[in-house]
Amino acid sequence: MADFRGHVWGGFVATLISLALCAAGLWWMELLDPYRTLDVWPRVLLLLFIGLLSACFPDVDTESKSQRMFYRLLILLDIWFILIGDYRTAALLGLGAMLPLLGKHRGWTHTWLAMLLVPALFLLVPMYLKGSVESFPIVCYVVSVSAYASHLVLDGYIEQTGRRIRRLVAGS
Repeated sequence: MADFRGHVWGGFVATLISLALCAAGLWWMELLDPYRTLDVWPRVLLLLFIGLLSACFPDVDTESKSQRMFYRLLILLDIWFILIGDYRTAALLGLGAMLPLLGKHRGWTHTWLAMLLVPALFLLVPMYLKGSVESFPIVCYVVSVSAYASHLVLDGYIEQTGRRIRRLVAGS
């Protein structure tokens, strides 16, 4: 099982790869022009941030650096929503923040289904608010899924490799 630093690096690499693939796809569909300006860098930084958070999210169900990082971010967001008077969003965010704590470690947050559904918020919320689909939320979703997948792959790969090594050592 990878540690926090391993998941951050895995998420970073997965984010860079998915960004390159998304750029290639946008170029192929001739939709890359709006992203060729200098004002795209805040979006790139946001995508890196989304990737790093998504790579750490599966461990939010146990006491960890990931959990502390997420809940500090969520409390700041919740306070902001309260200060601007958006109590409904603050309540929904608080409810959503409790969901990972209902399961055990390596429970639902460590499933391939969660890898596809949790990042779907990047698609569904903008679609609901704007009533249309735009390219940036799709890129957010792709980045989030790939970074989330990096966590699951690293946990599984490291765990399987550890078992193989133990079997080899025990067999000699």
